[in-house]
Amino acid sequence: MTPRTSLRWRLRDATSGAHARLDARVGGAFDDPAGYAAFLRGMHAFVATAARVTGDGALVASQAALTADLADLGLDAAPPAAVARADAGAALGWRYVAAGASLGARVLLPRAQGLGFDARHGARYLALQAASGAWRELIPELEVVSSRDETAAAVAGAHAAFSCAEAAMAEAFDAVHA
Repeated sequence: MTPRTSLRWRLRDATSGAHARLDARVGGAFDDPAGYAAFLRGMHAFVATAARVTGDGALVASQAALTADLADLGLDAAPPAAVARADAGAALGWRYVAAGASLGARVLLPRAQGLGFDARHGARYLALQAASGAWRELIPELEVVSSRDETAAAVAGAHAAFSCAEAAMAEAFDAVHA
């Protein structure tokens, strides 16, 4: 399998539009504490749902960090979406989206620090993700998937994950601006 035809690249190409929309939504969240609070609420809803869908223990730890960050800001966590556990292929797509957040956290953590949050107060999740090896650890799994069925399931899972993340962020940001 060539690098550009591996599942990693297929997922990237298949979800590029959703990824761009989500990045655009999140980008302005770090302009002020209210936007950051909305980001945390949206991420909590997404991560809690992804943890339920995938059964991934690392996502449970991320959920706990987000819950603590929300508590630092005096906010309650929103419940996860009511979704069923995914099969292995779809779960791989969900994990692709969730692990990709570790790359974004490296960019977002300094912006949260600019708002006065850090790894001990308000930015535990971002610090955890920025230091995470989740993306690097997932890459080998993505490189060995080759069947059409597994690929289709992973792409469907990644689309579902991005849809969940977009909906969670929209709801969180709408609540802040209501």
